Amino acid sequence: DVIKLTALSPEVISRQATINIGTIGHVAHGKSTIVKAISGVQTVRFKNELERNITIKLDAAGCSSSESAATPGSIVSEKSAVTHKQHLSTNISSTGYLYPSCAKMPKVHDTQDHNNISHRLNGMRLRHSSSSKRRYSYCAGCLDTSSCAKISSTRSGSTSTRDLSSDGQQSDYEELSSNGRLFTRRDMIPFNLKLKELRLLLARKYEKCNKTIIDATDDAIVAIAGDTMYVKIRRYLNSNSRNTELEQKIKRQMLFMLMLELRRDQLESLKKWETKMNDVAKGKPMIKVENLVDLTSAPQNFEYINEYESDEDQIKIPDDPPLGCQCEGMCGTDKKSNCCFAQNNNKQTLPYTSTGQLRVIAGTPIYECNKRCTCDETCPNRVVQLGTNAQLCIFRTNNGRGWGVRTQCAIKKGTFVIKYVGKVIKSKDADNCSKEYNETGCTYLFDLDYNQQPCPYTVDATKCGNVSHFINHSCNPNLKVSVVWINCLDPDLPDLALFALRDIEHNEELTFDYGTQMSRNNVTSTNRDACKCGYANAKIYECENPKCPRPGRYISGGSSKDDSFPCMRSVCSGRFQLVRHVSFVDCPGHDILMATMLNGAAVMDAALLLIAGNESCPQPQTSEHLAAIEIMKLKHIVILQNKIDLVKEAQAKEQYEQILKFIQGTVAEGAPIIPISAQLKYNIEVLCEYITKKIPVPMRDFTSEPRLIVIRSFDVNKPGCEVDDLKGGVAGGSILRGVLKVGMEIEVRPGLVSKDSEGKLTCRPIFSRIVSLFAEQNELQFAVPGGLIGVGTKIEPTLCRADRLVGQILGSVGALPQIFIELEISYYLLKRLLGVRTEGDKKGARVPKLSRGEVLLVNIGSLSTGGRVLATRADLAKISLTNPVCTEIDEKIALSRRVEKHWRLIGWGQICGGQTIDPILDRK
Repeated sequence: DVIKLTALSPEVISRQATINIGTIGHVAHGKSTIVKAISGVQTVRFKNELERNITIKLDAAGCSSSESAATPGSIVSEKSAVTHKQHLSTNISSTGYLYPSCAKMPKVHDTQDHNNISHRLNGMRLRHSSSSKRRYSYCAGCLDTSSCAKISSTRSGSTSTRDLSSDGQQSDYEELSSNGRLFTRRDMIPFNLKLKELRLLLARKYEKCNKTIIDATDDAIVAIAGDTMYVKIRRYLNSNSRNTELEQKIKRQMLFMLMLELRRDQLESLKKWETKMNDVAKGKPMIKVENLVDLTSAPQNFEYINEYESDEDQIKIPDDPPLGCQCEGMCGTDKKSNCCFAQNNNKQTLPYTSTGQLRVIAGTPIYECNKRCTCDETCPNRVVQLGTNAQLCIFRTNNGRGWGVRTQCAIKKGTFVIKYVGKVIKSKDADNCSKEYNETGCTYLFDLDYNQQPCPYTVDATKCGNVSHFINHSCNPNLKVSVVWINCLDPDLPDLALFALRDIEHNEELTFDYGTQMSRNNVTSTNRDACKCGYANAKIYECENPKCPRPGRYISGGSSKDDSFPCMRSVCSGRFQLVRHVSFVDCPGHDILMATMLNGAAVMDAALLLIAGNESCPQPQTSEHLAAIEIMKLKHIVILQNKIDLVKEAQAKEQYEQILKFIQGTVAEGAPIIPISAQLKYNIEVLCEYITKKIPVPMRDFTSEPRLIVIRSFDVNKPGCEVDDLKGGVAGGSILRGVLKVGMEIEVRPGLVSKDSEGKLTCRPIFSRIVSLFAEQNELQFAVPGGLIGVGTKIEPTLCRADRLVGQILGSVGALPQIFIELEISYYLLKRLLGVRTEGDKKGARVPKLSRGEVLLVNIGSLSTGGRVLATRADLAKISLTNPVCTEIDEKIALSRRVEKHWRLIGWGQICGGQTIDPILDRK
């Protein structure tokens, strides 16, 4: 019964953030860094159509969808390789996100079908490699296509799509369509050779072919004479005039013939690679290789191995354990067991369930029975060493991430999937390798730092490894890394085992967090790469033991953490309990684009105002963002005096006085001021305590008709996706009130906007149904106010692509506000422009009154639209909007004016009336 729920109900905050906190302040004052320090996620900003920057960690980027800047995650790099070290010592994020681009793959085709290739190469780009030139001779040399164009594949993820002609010039052949035809940048494909030269070339080949036919068999003569390609060339050469259409057909077919030849070579290469890997793996796991994206063949100079390798003269990996268990009966049945697993702090519980699934929390070391033990292979404490029964497919991703791995069977939560193996090298050698690998963009280094830091050994899987070498990164992975000791009991040389974090569906891509590190208490955070995948959510915990001393009584972690775990203090017997689940909105300070900040502020419940300790206070954007806080009437503010590690104590105290003076008389007066170092994570525990105590969860309305403000929208379908596999568009945002449910009929306003025959604006609301709800990795049946929610719908996906639904309102059918095309507002102008430095002339920064006919930028909720002033009187104004907006009386708006190529905040207002239009209610 959702009516009985509150925003702090355990079942709610366990799966969904219920409070939105904005990080605001001047450029480079540490907004993204503080989010990273609390949540472990590095935020990434993107631009929308109004040159706004807004960072709301909502979608699935890195990992991401087919649109680079329009999705989660979403600034997709063409480089697929990892460029930073992986480690063992941190929080492990759970998996899943809003229909991630790397989650479910389209229908699997038969890659060995040589006769039906073109449909699998949809959208494929052809690239030229000077080191790999192929030639296809048709009918024993009748036509050498390399004279026309040379095409070969490369492993590069570069965006270059040009190929080279025989004379070194660039040609314009770019993409193959699903029917095999070659598209170009121009309307007609140009020949790189002059027509006369080409005719002479083809004539010589034709004559050579005729001479060959004289000495050929009757069957060969019939085959060549009846060949459509031969017929076309003969007809072309015999023509007295230039036949452009036939010319194009010949060249297309020549290139496509070469494409088929390259594709056959590729399939043969991949099949040999697949067979070789399966011979080594011996069915543990079963491996399939698939490339439906480009002409990339099997990777070169990569050796498939099952276990660690090393240079024995430098590192000897012991394989003869000094001890083993001698359990009577089955291991783990004796309550006072001395089995191998009891080495983990004398724990008396098997790490695995009876069906072999992992039962211990992340970060717990696992000691399996070894060759010294008296038990056999049926022992329940032998899982990783028996290998995996998973069926895995190494496939080529279609969004620039190189190779990836997906499962060809469903995998239960806690199931062992694969070990991460490679060559074990010394840490000092790894540092040298890292520099070399980073230059080439390929690094697969994993520090074995569980036992001690700095770690003595590193696993290098760059040139040798198993299937795990090809598993991609995700900030919301479906696999986690656990350390396991079996026959090698060296504390610095554990095996790295990947287990399923949750139930994984058939054909879902496998991912783990490259930035993940695990510590014994599972609470230490570490530096991570920039996230391109989604969310910046965090859980905040409080130790239930009232005697546990501050400030360590409060800690934070990723939103995938368990809701309860033992306190990390050895002298404390309490447990950390989840008390808050928050979403961070990282508002940019660059370019002084206030509309961006206000888009985030529309769904903010509180704000962290960052002020750099090594700069004077206030800075221009600090004033501007504080003004925005007043516009949105945010009452809960925490001021962070950041970068105190860069200044002396006297300077920090001096700036503290400047901050007090700056906030005097503002909405921030009386707010706590916390000195921190986001980079060094100093005083983060204190900040967690203040968030818990000073920022209460707002009263949420669970009973009204639901209403969600759309902050992002995107199409999650991949290029070439089968029609039967198409999914509807996804809208992401924050629920203002009510509860959304899976299966609910919804309406989106204003919907589709157009003009009628008279030039008047018309709006057709979009009607659909909710098919899924997501809060990070959690798929929900109900979604309550607070936090950022992904709503999967049946809306035509192109309508959601590239944030096209931003600024719209989603909610129950017939319960949404009216649609305004003109607004009557009462407004207030700032006394001076914020964020503008004036030297000597203070009048230059004054804000002139609104004038009739001028154009403004109007921000209402998450909508940024143009507006023209129709009339003004005193503090009232009438504004005509460029785009209709779904809003209501008393809603707050922000006004910006174009000043020196930038939109500058000049004031704010409140809607008191206006002209509305009736939507066209066509639900077909």
